[in-house]
Amino acid sequence: MSSQPNPDLDTSRAAVAAFGLVAVASGHLTTEVAVHLPFEDLGTFKTLLKRFFSTQPWRSEDAVCLDRLVAPHVPTGWWEHDLGGGLRMTHGVDDGRYRLEVSGAGVGPPTSSVFERVFAGPVLPEPTPHPRKVRFVTGGEPSPGVWYRRDDPQPPPDPRVVALFDDEDIADVMVAGDFVTIGLAPGAPWEHRLASILAAVTALFPAADRLTAAMTRDEMIGEGGRSNTASPAELHLLDPDRPEHRARLWEAVADPAAGVRRVAVAVLAESAEAAVRRAAVAAGWRDRSAVVRRTAIDAAAGTGDDGLRPLFERALSAKDAWVRWKAVRAIDELGLGPSREAIANLQEDPDFQVRFEVARVLRPV
Repeated sequence: MSSQPNPDLDTSRAAVAAFGLVAVASGHLTTEVAVHLPFEDLGTFKTLLKRFFSTQPWRSEDAVCLDRLVAPHVPTGWWEHDLGGGLRMTHGVDDGRYRLEVSGAGVGPPTSSVFERVFAGPVLPEPTPHPRKVRFVTGGEPSPGVWYRRDDPQPPPDPRVVALFDDEDIADVMVAGDFVTIGLAPGAPWEHRLASILAAVTALFPAADRLTAAMTRDEMIGEGGRSNTASPAELHLLDPDRPEHRARLWEAVADPAAGVRRVAVAVLAESAEAAVRRAAVAAGWRDRSAVVRRTAIDAAAGTGDDGLRPLFERALSAKDAWVRWKAVRAIDELGLGPSREAIANLQEDPDFQVRFEVARVLRPV
């Protein structure tokens, strides 16, 4: 161990986050430090680690706080770990104080731009027409994409998608045989997230795990009876505020395949124009497919549009318990206001989750 100053600490801390290695580092720190801390100190420990593995300043007072938190419970020990990407984490007790360091990114600012770095790996990112979505070309054989939204009623069966949703900035994911597309939540800029999300995709979808298909994507779509003129893999990348894209999306709302209609409704609900959002959600709510109706309510709930309150109030009487539950949550986010009585009428709902949600939102603050 060494007490010499680490000149590339800040660059290396940021690199751990940029290359998606925070989980690796945190895993070591959990087994070597966190398990020894009192339960009431774990929140502070987690907050300090979040600051350390980021571009935020790591101040001397932060280091002192970490030492005071850890040293009484971990009085001895020194650990060294290779995190990958040339980065090395060291931590433990040195001269009576707990120290956490990471090195290997090099001194000074990187000499290459983010674009030079992200185009140098095995997975290639591509811009799409949708301003919040980037497609990552992973290779492999084409196969139909499966689209997942963060608030889907059922958790994704694909553990790789579950891992991606651990990132709170990620709103939706599509996984196909030869690409992965990721959509960010409003307000999350790709400019600051591209490198770290690319690193996560590269780690989660290595060459050996890439999906293969005995048939081409078009053949599989045809065999499944789905539309060849509007596929979810294409539709979810369209920009609902570009006229030519909006026209395609409205055509897809009437597609024979529920999977196509579902994506079209969800993408149109992302429009900046309230009239478009409301019309899309209304069309989805009238759809014959329960999957499309659920998507319509889910997409509407994410808009924060009080003009959709009447729809949520109608959804409170839906036969689908999940729809009723989602409608209660959506109204709560808008503010109970004129909907309080309608919510209160569900206190005896036959579904426990609905009653639980109603009790939560009606609870006096």
